[in-house]
Amino acid sequence: MLDSDLNNDDAVQFTAGSVIYNYDDESDCAYFLKKGEVEIISKKGTTVGFINEEEVFGEQSILLDTKRTVTAKAVKDCLAIKIPKNTLLSEYRKSSSLIRAILRSTCIRLTNLDNSIHTSLKSEDD
Repeated sequence: MLDSDLNNDDAVQFTAGSVIYNYDDESDCAYFLKKGEVEIISKKGTTVGFINEEEVFGEQSILLDTKRTVTAKAVKDCLAIKIPKNTLLSEYRKSSSLIRAILRSTCIRLTNLDNSIHTSLKSEDD
């Protein structure tokens, strides 16, 4: 999917400090960040990463058919293009078997890494 394929009618704005989605929310869409910065926060409130302009976020839970595994919060005022779940899945299914396997493996590795970090942080608290 190219930038030109994104429908600007699905543009959404988030003000700095606003929560885009919370951990355990239903996964109904992903986002393509056009402007701004988004903080990715674990269930326990630890910052685990940042999304910058021209990056997609919120796709992992859709591809793995799970609820949100993190919270996404606007660090700066943001402009994003909302990618509906059915659009993302349609593009995913059009991909080659190799690309689908790579994406799925990457999503699973990120989930496992998040679980490992959570376990490690939990054991340090003990």
